[in-house]
Amino acid sequence: MVGLGFSEIKSYLEPSTSSNIFIGTSHRADVFHANIDITFPYIPCDVIGLDIVDSLENYQSDYYGELHKHRLDADGNDVGIESWYEKNVVWTELRDRARKEFEAKQGCRFEGYVELNRVPGNFYIWSSNWQDILYQMEAEGHHLDYSYKINHVSFGKK
Repeated sequence: MVGLGFSEIKSYLEPSTSSNIFIGTSHRADVFHANIDITFPYIPCDVIGLDIVDSLENYQSDYYGELHKHRLDADGNDVGIESWYEKNVVWTELRDRARKEFEAKQGCRFEGYVELNRVPGNFYIWSSNWQDILYQMEAEGHHLDYSYKINHVSFGKK
């Protein structure tokens, strides 16, 4: 009994701290859709992609998901959808295919949606992953025209 009393007095006199963190998991998915339909009439799909970065330090380069990259001929007609597997080739094969696409004056249309986390962040379409190929295309006399037409952009499920 005396030992229990001393134990209680000791715990009363000594400060104790504790920390708790609670991560709520009540939401099924804390993501939302960004619906995109943007046409780049003069840049081939092989050298342009959509990147996503957010405040949780998630970074996705050349995102595909439910976003489809339609190859367009010089007249703007759909000639096929680029697949993720086509990007996983050796650099020289990608460069040679991009050269043929520039010579054929192909363009690209991004169509579909991306799922974004409900945290601060952004997504952007750019060609930084293929700068070496683009520098070579410029050196060979190809003109890089990043003109675009926004056909549709909205947030939430369609």
